[in-house]
Amino acid sequence: MKKKFDFSAEMSETETIKATPKNEYLEEENRLLDINVQELAKLNDNVFKLRTEVENLSGSIRECKPIISEEMQKMAVEFGARLLCDFLSQIESKCKEAERRMKKANNAIPIPDTAFYILIIIVVALSSFFVCMIVANAEILHSGLIWKAAIGCILMVALEISIALIVQKFLDRGK
Repeated sequence: MKKKFDFSAEMSETETIKATPKNEYLEEENRLLDINVQELAKLNDNVFKLRTEVENLSGSIRECKPIISEEMQKMAVEFGARLLCDFLSQIESKCKEAERRMKKANNAIPIPDTAFYILIIIVVALSSFFVCMIVANAEILHSGLIWKAAIGCILMVALEISIALIVQKFLDRGK
């Protein structure tokens, strides 16, 4: 007959292995890992549920068409009309103000006295330069004459501008 194998020696060895602190640590770690696996499975289920709900909601949002009630349309039209009326009244008031200013100025554009004198000086200087060019063209071969005429015109313009500024200062003192 076959002999039975005696497991008592192996059993006592396993009991001593369980008693070591390293094995207790491993058992605790295995227990915690089992808990983590269970929690991850629950989390995975929750993520799957949320994902399907989000997909369903996004599909329903694409199918939704915004509907504006008659009352809201009426309010929007009234608001737009009021804004346009306010804008139109502002434009009209600005136009009336501009018309009032133009009537007050007697259809004239006021410019400063100094600008007027400088414009007259520029006209005189340009006309004198024109006269100098006519004189210079009479003697084409003498280019020195053209330069003398140009220098004379420049000096005359500088003199006229300085006189206009001095006269303007004296006129401002009298006021």
